[in-house]
Amino acid sequence: MRAPLGRLLLLVSLLLGPVANLRAQLTFEFNYSLDTGFFSGANESRRLHLETVGSYVSQFLTATSLAGITAGGSNTWTAQFTSPSDPSTTHSVTNLSVAANTVVVYVGGASLGSSVLAQATLPGISASGESAWVSNTVYKRTEGPSAYTRASVAALSFNSSTAWFFDSTPLSNSSFAGQFDFFSVAAHELLHVLGFGDTRVGSGWDRNLFNGAFAGGKSVEEKSDTPFGVPLNAGRDHWATNTLSFSTRDGAVQETLMDPDIAAGVRKYLTSLDLRAMQDIGYPANFTAVPEPATFGAGAGAISLVWAWRRRGRRDQS
Repeated sequence: MRAPLGRLLLLVSLLLGPVANLRAQLTFEFNYSLDTGFFSGANESRRLHLETVGSYVSQFLTATSLAGITAGGSNTWTAQFTSPSDPSTTHSVTNLSVAANTVVVYVGGASLGSSVLAQATLPGISASGESAWVSNTVYKRTEGPSAYTRASVAALSFNSSTAWFFDSTPLSNSSFAGQFDFFSVAAHELLHVLGFGDTRVGSGWDRNLFNGAFAGGKSVEEKSDTPFGVPLNAGRDHWATNTLSFSTRDGAVQETLMDPDIAAGVRKYLTSLDLRAMQDIGYPANFTAVPEPATFGAGAGAISLVWAWRRRGRRDQS
């Protein structure tokens, strides 16, 4: 049987994914200065696992319009966010220099409760100085009348009580029953860092919300059976539970990375729908092939999981 053209185009684009490394890409700069042991001491090797996830996510995205931030003269700015090692406290950084196409992510581990694996927090930002610098560099990080808020700094906390699985070969089929996949959860949260699910007014995500669904044009192209928007969860910050799409690993049907939940022993990769949403909020992705709805429908019954733990990305609304 011949594969539908849409499926073939998607698979070709996935095979060409490594070519993206030749292009200017978004970079995650992980800052461990607030960590109190999850990524340090005997656990310092975990940093390599996080850096690997950062490289995995960034290879699918380009970010040539994210301006660098350098304070000076009358230009000053401050970012305030939840401490990644103690969510009950906040931390502030003033006049942090952020390179172009870079997002600084403060990381750590904390006790997050029995139902949360990790949480990403976007900062509250204050700035003063030249109006163009404040508006287009600090807040929007890009110029033009259609500009929207893009992340410069974020905090990312992992539950220190979770039985984590750290895999040195995350693109292989590994077995880890009873543990939660660090690779999947970290990739999920990094998309939240970039603005997936950011419902604050002025964000790229917020501008694509319509009647409780996500109405971004590229996302709706894939989910043509929902022409008025892709269904979301109640908080409007994740796809609805059990939303399916195509894996960027091999083109197989899988539950989206940005579904709100994951079970122990399960690994997820970025899917085409996840990347289309990132395109809709302003991040150019490295492929544009659209799977045919018939292909999606044929595999729609392939995944049936009982979700054991809830994973969420939390964003500061200040």
